[in-house]
Amino acid sequence: MRPLQAWWPTIQQRIMSARHVILCCDFDGTLAPIVDRPSRARLPARTKRLLKRLVDLPRLRVVLVSGRALRDLKRMVGVRGFYYIGNHGLELQGPNLRYVNPVARARRPLLKRAAGKFKAALRPIPGAWVEEKGLTLSVHWRAVPRSAQRTFHKLLKALIAPYLKRGVMRLTRGKRVVEIRPAVDWDKGMVVDWLLTRIAGRHASTRYWITYLGDDQTDEDAFRMVNRLGGTSVFVGDPRRRTAARYWLKDPHAVHRWLAALERWKRWHSSKGPCRGPHRP
Repeated sequence: MRPLQAWWPTIQQRIMSARHVILCCDFDGTLAPIVDRPSRARLPARTKRLLKRLVDLPRLRVVLVSGRALRDLKRMVGVRGFYYIGNHGLELQGPNLRYVNPVARARRPLLKRAAGKFKAALRPIPGAWVEEKGLTLSVHWRAVPRSAQRTFHKLLKALIAPYLKRGVMRLTRGKRVVEIRPAVDWDKGMVVDWLLTRIAGRHASTRYWITYLGDDQTDEDAFRMVNRLGGTSVFVGDPRRRTAARYWLKDPHAVHRWLAALERWKRWHSSKGPCRGPHRP
C-alpha cells in the first residue's frame, strides 16, 4: 500500500475528468473511533459538519457502508442526502432507492431464534454478548478476558456448526466480533457495484470516480470491487496489514483531514473551474 496523501495530484486529475464522484466510507473505525460497545460509538461533531458540507457539493455522492443495522446507522449519522448501506450490504436506503435482500428478509425468523440460543449459551462467558441487527447477528468478544477466549471460540463454533452444515448461515470475522449472516451471495462489494450501476448506468466506471475507505475484514470485498471498477481503495489502519486496498490512512483523524482537504479542493475547483487546487491533505 501507498499513503493516500502521496496520490493527491492524481486524485485531482481523476476528479476533474469524472462526471460524478462517489465517496464510500465505512463508519466504525473509519469515520468514528472504535469503542468497546457499539452503542457508545459517536460520530465526532466536526466530522458530521464535514459530511454535511460534502453532501452539498455538486457532482458528489456520499455512501456510508456499515455492518450496523440500517436504522442504527442512520440514527448515528443523521445527515440527509446520503446513501446508507447497512448489515454489510443487505439493506440500503438513499435518494429514490430502497433495497432489502429478499433471502435475508426471509431468514429473519431463523436469525431471531438463533440469537436466543446464542444468548443463552454464551451467558456464562464474561464479556461475550450478542447484538441483534434484524438481518444479521454480531457476536462480540472484545471484553472477553484472555482466560475465557478459548472457551468462547470453541462454544461459538459448536453453536454455529448446524447452521453452516445446513447452508443457511455464513460467518465472517471482524475486529473482536464474529458476524453471522444469511448464506446469500451478497456483500459490501456487490452492493457498491449494484448502487453504482443504478446511479450511473452501464458505463459507470467511465463516468464516475469511486473511492472506498474502510478498516475491517468485511471491507475487503468492497476493496476488490472498487479495484475492478478502476477506483481508489483505502485501508484505514496499520499499513503492514494484508489487504486488497491499494492505499492507506492511519486512523479516523487522518480520514477527517483527507476528507476536509477533498472538500476544500472540490469546493474551490467548482467555483474556479478546471485547474490544480491549492490544498493538499
